[in-house]
Amino acid sequence: MEERAFTYESDNEAGRLTLHGDLDEGATFQFRELLADLTDGLTRDLTVDLSDVDLLPSSAVGVIANAQDSARKQGAALSLVASEGTISARVLTICGIAYETP
Repeated sequence: MEERAFTYESDNEAGRLTLHGDLDEGATFQFRELLADLTDGLTRDLTVDLSDVDLLPSSAVGVIANAQDSARKQGAALSLVASEGTISARVLTICGIAYETP
C-alpha cells in the first residue's frame, strides 16, 4: 500500500475534524495541536472522523485517549467515527476505545 500524506478537513460550525492518510509521528504532533485549537483547549465538543486514516499508531491512540480524558474533565466530549473494517476501527476496537460508525 502506498503511503498517503496526512491531510485534514475541519468544520468548526459542525464541530467535526476529518482526517486522511497516514497519522505518523509528525502528523500525530499536528493532530494534537489541531485538537487543542479546534476545541479551545479541549473545552468544546468535537467529533473526529478516522474512517480515511491508513495508519493509526500507538502514539496517535495515546493522543486520542489523553484528549478524551482531558475533554471529559472539562465538560466536553471528543467523539470518534470510524467505518467498519477500516484500520482505525480495528485499532480502536483492540484498544477498547468507543467509536461510532458513519
